[in-house]
Amino acid sequence: MSGTIEDASLHYFYIFNPKLGQKEGREHEKILYFYPQANFSIGIQTNFVGLTEAYVLCTKQFSPDKPCEAIHTMKHTIALRQVEPDIWMVIALNNTSGVVNNKKEYLENEIDDIILQTTLQQLYDIWRLFNGPMSEIVKRTSYDHLKKRLDAFIKPYLEQIAFDQLDLFTSLDGIQFLPVDKNVYLKLLAMINGTEIAFQSACPSFRFGALYYKDNLLWSSLQQNHIRSLNHYLIQLVKIGVDRSAVNSIMVINTGDHEVVWSTKGQKSKSGYFTESMSSVKTTLPVIHIGEQLCYMIIYEQRDTVCVFLVNEEDLDQLKLEEVRESISSHIDYIYPVLETNYSKKSFMEEQYKYIFFNQMNLAIKASLKLKGVELTKETLKILNEMHADFENRPDISESTVKTQNDRWIVGRKTDSREFYVIFDTKTTSLLEINGNQDTNVNILKESFHRLIALVTSNNIQSSKQLQQLPVIN
Repeated sequence: MSGTIEDASLHYFYIFNPKLGQKEGREHEKILYFYPQANFSIGIQTNFVGLTEAYVLCTKQFSPDKPCEAIHTMKHTIALRQVEPDIWMVIALNNTSGVVNNKKEYLENEIDDIILQTTLQQLYDIWRLFNGPMSEIVKRTSYDHLKKRLDAFIKPYLEQIAFDQLDLFTSLDGIQFLPVDKNVYLKLLAMINGTEIAFQSACPSFRFGALYYKDNLLWSSLQQNHIRSLNHYLIQLVKIGVDRSAVNSIMVINTGDHEVVWSTKGQKSKSGYFTESMSSVKTTLPVIHIGEQLCYMIIYEQRDTVCVFLVNEEDLDQLKLEEVRESISSHIDYIYPVLETNYSKKSFMEEQYKYIFFNQMNLAIKASLKLKGVELTKETLKILNEMHADFENRPDISESTVKTQNDRWIVGRKTDSREFYVIFDTKTTSLLEINGNQDTNVNILKESFHRLIALVTSNNIQSSKQLQQLPVIN
């Protein structure tokens, strides 16, 4: 292609319920949310919904148990996901395009289906974390009320997504853990348990939800699906661990009656708490849905250490946030030098090869690529996405080796629930040498991961005292 290359971009996104608008002339009532509304008339929006329903019904004849998930056209790539019974999310991206021989051409296979499915699931998970199931909102209020809440919540989220930069890290949606030794970990547990005990007499539901150092998770009491959503919110949206004045940071605030909106003004107050109201922290605390329970979420940061506290609705008035800050401040000051040392070692350690490791069992992800600021070509990113898609869709594939056009070797392996990708930049390396180096790279990863504290989320774990320490690689 020559001339200006137009990267992938959002074409439209909508949510619909096929059970609504059954009468002729009222088909538009199926649409619960559409973006961007200004670009499409209500008639065109309704036509999009009708086409989606037709695709789903047609393909259902060939795959009754698995509905249609992706549609590829010359200009667009479309993903569909049923997030709740009778509630569908649909997203369409404009395919990458450019000019060839004075004619506009489209790259129809550049956008990965798994990435779009993950993007839809992340959006729904964040919605559910702060709003709960859509069907429950309809039962309590009405579809009109749901539409208003969707309009206030979805648009700011969509606008912060860089659709031309979605990659393998988007698909994996992993969590970075910070390795610490046993002594440091016990000190962290002592701080967590001591803080909970100190305030649970006056506020019985008060508890730690998660503990971060910069953008790395140290500890969590939440189940895996909840910590994954919370991690996405804190890292990708609030952007803890970075200079928020230099990035587009947004956070959820409470507007009353458990309704939330996004705020670009939200920031850390002088007290260390994340809030939009500098004078009163409690007034804007968001309510999150943890299973069937509603909890206020309190985010406190001191010296790059981020504490996420949870407290039930009925106990919030009894909690003195200033006392919590005073209680935990000395503990953080004491542990900070050790955490910074561990973080520096993790961030700047030299690796012989560029790699990505992901463990699906505990969502741990480790990569030397982004830590070094390495710029990957689109060809490399596309190959990594395709390898991951093969591992997901073809259980019989456990290893893949590809040589790129610039003589770079990319090797991917999957064992049980672990995926390991290595990039070899040496142009003189042969396939025989690549295969011979695999055991060496696994040993490197073992050495890097042997101190990693994994998150255990089984049903019988009820408190932080029962947290177990597991190795990432056996």
